[in-house]
Amino acid sequence: MNKLRFIILGLLLFLPTHLLAFQESANSAQDGYLSNPRRAVHTFLHWQQKGHQNLDRVILPFKLSDESKEEKIELATELRKVLDARGLLVVYENVPNNHNYSDSLSGMNQYILFDELPEVYLVRQNNQWVFSTATIEQIPDLYQATFSGLIEAILDKLPEWTKSEWMGIEMWQFFAVFIWLLLGVILRKIFEFILDNYIRRITQKTHFTWDDDLLDGVERPSGFIFLMAFFLVSYTNLQLSVTVNMYLSTILEIAIAVGFVWLFYNLADVFAKYLTVVTSKTENTLDDQLVPLIRKTLRFFVVVMGVILILQNNGYNVASLIAGLGIGGLAVALAAKDTLANFFGSITIFADRPFKIGDWIKVGSVEGVVEEVGFRTTRVRTFYNSLVSVPNSQIATTDIDNFGMRQYRRLKTVLNLTYSTSPEQMEAFVEGIKGIVKANKHFRQDFYEVHFNSFGAHSLDVLVYVFFDVPDWSTELQQRHNFHLEVLRLAKEVGVEFAFPTQTLHVDSFYKDQPREVGESRTEEELASGVEAFGPGGSKGKPDGLRIFKDGKEVDFGAKK
Repeated sequence: MNKLRFIILGLLLFLPTHLLAFQESANSAQDGYLSNPRRAVHTFLHWQQKGHQNLDRVILPFKLSDESKEEKIELATELRKVLDARGLLVVYENVPNNHNYSDSLSGMNQYILFDELPEVYLVRQNNQWVFSTATIEQIPDLYQATFSGLIEAILDKLPEWTKSEWMGIEMWQFFAVFIWLLLGVILRKIFEFILDNYIRRITQKTHFTWDDDLLDGVERPSGFIFLMAFFLVSYTNLQLSVTVNMYLSTILEIAIAVGFVWLFYNLADVFAKYLTVVTSKTENTLDDQLVPLIRKTLRFFVVVMGVILILQNNGYNVASLIAGLGIGGLAVALAAKDTLANFFGSITIFADRPFKIGDWIKVGSVEGVVEEVGFRTTRVRTFYNSLVSVPNSQIATTDIDNFGMRQYRRLKTVLNLTYSTSPEQMEAFVEGIKGIVKANKHFRQDFYEVHFNSFGAHSLDVLVYVFFDVPDWSTELQQRHNFHLEVLRLAKEVGVEFAFPTQTLHVDSFYKDQPREVGESRTEEELASGVEAFGPGGSKGKPDGLRIFKDGKEVDFGAKK
């Protein structure tokens, strides 16, 4: 009997020790599940997966909650659904496994799971990593913001067969995706209908047209943005897997960014149309050509900035990418130095404006009318109707003869009269040409020169140096025609003849005959009298030119005074 008492007493003393050891072993196991942020996140997610569910372990990171076990399980389930629906895939390798981890910004022992969802973070409490009290309090609000209450109510009333899976997707989700797409298309049509019927009525009542162009430019891209935005804010209700949601959210965000690029791309066209209206009111036509260049530059800028922003928002380090391109940019710049030279040449052309569209210019061996100024070349329509593309770098460094900028168009010619022309006829012919110039309103009246200029080898030469005041080459040719006809009629009227290169052979004498006397014989006294007559105050000299008289009055041919 005494032996039995000792055995019972020993068991009673030994049993608490084993119970205490078991309890300590259980606590050590729990500490292992929460020893660092990675283990805590793994415990929260891993033990919720089908096939190895363990709800007791799932709620371990929720130790800071005062709720019951069932309520903790519900919080854990809601938080997992929020992460899955938003496509926030946990990569365990990216989660720190350091027990003493501290945030680099705050210096506190806390870890934020996703930058997109800073409300959800772990903290170290009593050497265990658990969800913070603020996170636990935010879970119901996050759940309501992620899922529609109406959709949740409908899902609760669906029959069980709709929740059966096929290829990992429940049957109700197939119907939901169809309705989701159909509803988005319908809403986009309603949105575009409002723009096209109500907003357009307002723009049509205005006196300007740029608002109509603006509406035409933004209608389709804004409808696309509206559709993608609807899909982005509502796709979480489909409750697809986290991997599908991750790719879907990324695609929708990129689609919205592309929609905005499309929108600003069209706005560049609207702005260019507005500039066209403005430049059409100016006299210079070169700024009209500047508008297409501005439109192309704006389009290029919008596309480049759009691509950069899309890459930046999707985690790519654009700065390092640009730096990498800069390293190879030198080689590219050297290879494309001619292209860059032409580009800066175009900037020089638009800055200096040496010509405008429609001007008649001569650059090197190219002569014609300017049709277009581009980033690389200037296109010149030659007078034999070919189109020559001149590099802008060549134009920027070559002399440009701009015939289109002339205020007057010069005519310089020499009229050859025969040596049989008398002095009186010569004076009448010269004065008659001056009268022709004076009578024609297309000639410059303040400056012209018509003179008996030289004794040529076969003719008496009359210099005609006049300027046409005409707007274009065609009018100049017509006035040249008219002027030449007037000169022909004048020559016939005063009785002069035009000379042409000739040689006259005089048979001066035959063998043993006396040679022919040249000119008229004069005595020394007669020669001296002739010289004196043409000297100062002489009776025969007319140093101011001959005067043509009619009815005893001098005729004024319109000579320059």
